[in-house]
Amino acid sequence: MRWLARGLFLAILWVPAASQEVTHEAPPFNFNIGGGIGFPLGTTSNFANNGANFVVGGGPNLSGVVGVSGEFMWNDLPIKRTVLHPLAILGASAREYGLTLNAIVRVPTAGRLGGYVTGGGGWYRRSGELTAPTIVPGTICAGFWVWWGACVSGLFPTDAVIASSHSNAFGGNIGGGLTYNLGSGFTKLYAEVRYHHATHDHVDTNILPLTFGLRW
Repeated sequence: MRWLARGLFLAILWVPAASQEVTHEAPPFNFNIGGGIGFPLGTTSNFANNGANFVVGGGPNLSGVVGVSGEFMWNDLPIKRTVLHPLAILGASAREYGLTLNAIVRVPTAGRLGGYVTGGGGWYRRSGELTAPTIVPGTICAGFWVWWGACVSGLFPTDAVIASSHSNAFGGNIGGGLTYNLGSGFTKLYAEVRYHHATHDHVDTNILPLTFGLRW
C-alpha cells in the first residue's frame, strides 16, 4: 500500500501551507451521500462489467481544511457474459462492500467551487453467487402464479444457487473531487473519482467509482 501512504503523506505536508492562505469555517461534522458508476480495473475487469455504486459517510471536521470520515461503500460487479457462456452458467451476481476510515483534505478557495483529496483504508468484502434454473416439485399452484403461467401441474420454476463465495480483506482508497456550494450554508454538490484496492483471495479487487452526490 505504498501508493496510499505516499499520497496521504503529501497531502499532510500540503495542509499547513494551504491553511495559511485561506481560512474557511466548517461545521463540527461532515456528511456525504452519493451514487454513480464503478469501473473495474486490472484483473477485476477480466470478470466484471461496470456497475452501480453507492456511498454514505460522515465524521468530525478537525479544522476548516481537514476532516475525518467513516464511510460505507457498495459497488455492483456484474459478471461478464463472455465469462459465463463457456462454462454453461446462465446467471451470476457479485458485489463489493467497504467500511473505511478516511481523511479529507479540502482545497481552500474563495468562490463556490472547491476541491478536496481523500484517502484511507479499512475492511472490504467481496461476495457472489452462481445461479441456474431449476424446477421445484410439489408446489401448490396458487391463483396468482397460475394467472402468470408460472406454475403448471404443481411444478414451479425458480433459480437455485449452485455456488457462492465471499472474501474479506483489508484495502485502501485514494482520490479526489470537486464541489459546488449551493448557497450560504455548507451543502455542496460533489463529483468524485476514487480508486479502491483490496487484496481478496485468489483475485484482488480494483475499482474506480465515479460518484455524484451531496456533501455538507
